[in-house]
This record gives sequence, structure tokens and C-alpha cells, in this order.
Amino acid sequence: MAASLLPMIFGIAIGFGLPIQTAINSQLRKVLRSPFKASLVSFIVGTLVLWLIVTFAEGGSYLPEGFVAAEPWWIWLGGVLGVLFLTGNILLFPKLGAVQTVVMPILGQIIASNVIDMGGWFGLTAHPMTGMRAFGILLAIVGIVFAVVLPDFRPAGIPSTQGRAARGNGNNLRSVTRGLWLWQVAGIILGAISAGQTAINGHLGSELGSATLASFISFIIGLLLLTVIVVLQESFGYARLRGRRASRNETAQGEDSPEEFDTVATARPGVRWLTLMGKTPWWTWVGGLLGALFVFGNSYLAPVLGAGLTVVIVLLGQICGGLAVDRFGLLHAPKRAVTAMQMLGVAVLLAGAIIVRLF
Repeated sequence: MAASLLPMIFGIAIGFGLPIQTAINSQLRKVLRSPFKASLVSFIVGTLVLWLIVTFAEGGSYLPEGFVAAEPWWIWLGGVLGVLFLTGNILLFPKLGAVQTVVMPILGQIIASNVIDMGGWFGLTAHPMTGMRAFGILLAIVGIVFAVVLPDFRPAGIPSTQGRAARGNGNNLRSVTRGLWLWQVAGIILGAISAGQTAINGHLGSELGSATLASFISFIIGLLLLTVIVVLQESFGYARLRGRRASRNETAQGEDSPEEFDTVATARPGVRWLTLMGKTPWWTWVGGLLGALFVFGNSYLAPVLGAGLTVVIVLLGQICGGLAVDRFGLLHAPKRAVTAMQMLGVAVLLAGAIIVRLF
């Protein structure tokens, strides 16, 4: 009995860690002043962890001869979609909070994964839409209405800093609500992106015979893309800051530079990152570890529990993690009230996901 429960506990744990990772990366974004830099750090750590797993648990990481030429071009897009999903979550978190950053993408995943299944995209076997699946999708939408839409009709449903300003002015209330809707729709789109990434990496894993190796390759591609983005961002940013410093010196006409000038910001990129690492909590830099464990855990649990049950168990962990982050303000995240209506909506959403995945 205990042996059968351990994989389920592990699945809940890795799911619980995903909103924790988003909270960590959101704090890292504040430190590095860029969601792309925060994503890069996460991908670096995650890639290293997956490399260790692939090397020591699976005997090495390599592609079969002729594999690149034989496979379709889209099979390498998983890493690109992963960058979009991770960076998007970093942007969503401060706007929506942990719960909505979890549940909105789940709805997008449910809808997009069924579209992918029906069309047989990305090398998958086509599966027609069934009545039970359609009912599960409808149930998930109803859950989102209870968890997200209905609370937004009341000022109390708006994050505290926005709610206080909105209560005194109806125009402000409507403006805040419209702004939240845009971020919520973005969350659904990110969920669809995640579903595409899962399908692509699933096909890559089946071709390679290893889901972990496929995830490692996806991380490498994402890491390369983020490295290019951050190098360009750092190069332009450093040149701009140096130009501002020169302009200030000319304006001062030989006087000392203003004391408020940020010397850390104008240091060279490598020096700046090392300086920031010494000034921030250690956990700010390990979000990628949770991401790597999430990827490895899914690939490990799928053959043990079955793909459908694995998804449901991990989703349960994600929702519990999101609720905990919002309720207790974990890792410096702002505390957000979790209402009974939200709990009901989350339960209905989870029920819809169970029906879609298991029937």
C-alpha cells in the first residue's frame, strides 16, 4: 500500500513545486529587472539538473546518427514554446496571483490538447471528440467561471492594492477588470502553448526512446534562445547605461557623479550578476531545479501510474501549490484571499480535467 502511494505523493510534490518555481522566478525577475534573464537562470539550472539525470540515470545524452535530418523541423520547437510558457508565467504571476496563474493555463491546456488530439497533430494518433470529453471541457469552463470570473465582478475579487483604488471609482473598477481579463486570456493562450510543447516533446521522446532526454534537448534549445535574447539585451542595456553616465558627467562639468547613480546597474554584465547573487536569498536562483524535477517526475511517473492519472495527480499538486502561495504569501509573494467560491471553482475545474484525461 505504501509503495503504491509513494508515486502519487511524488506527483503531488512536483506539481506543488511548479507554482513555487513561478513565485521564485517572479522574485528573480525583480532582482534582474528582466523576465528573460530570470528565465535564463531557470533554464541554466534546469539544464544542468537534467544533464546529470540523463548522464547518470540513462547512460548519456546523444542523438542517433542521421536523427536531425530524418525528423520534421517542428520537432525542435518544444524549447521555444517552453521559453514562451516560462517567461509568460513570470509576467502573469504579479498580475493574477498564483491560483489564476495555475488555473488559466490549465483551461488552455485542456482545450488545446483536445484540438491536437482530434487533428492528430505533431505525429500523434488522432482521437475523435467524445461526449465525456466535451462534458469535461464544459465542466472546466464552469470551474473557471466560479474561480475567476464571478469574483472579478466584486471589488473584493480584485487584488487588494487595486481593489482599494477601484472601489471609490466605477471607471477605475471597470478599467482594472478589463486589465485582468487581458491577462487571464493571456494565461489561456500560454496553456495552449504548453499543450503544444507537451505534444512536441512527447513525439520527440517517443522517437528517442527517452522522455527525459527529449526534455533535456528541449531545455538546451530554450537555453540557447534565451542566451541570445539576454546577450542582446545586456549589450544594448550596457551601452545605454554607459551613455547615460557620460551624459551626466558632461552635465556635471567635472563634478562628482550623483550618489544615487546605480553602480551595480552600470557594472559589466558578469560583474553585475555576481554582485546580485551575493545580495539576494539563495532560493532566488534555484527555480530551475523545481522545473527540472517537474519534467523528470512526469517522465518517471507516466509508465508507473499511467499518463492520465499522472496528469491528474500533478494538476492536483499544482492547484494546491497555487492556493498555498496565494493564501500564505510564500517566498515574498503578496498574500491574496482565497474565497469559498474560488475553492469551488478549482474543484470543478479539477473534476473537468479528470474527466478529459481519464475518459
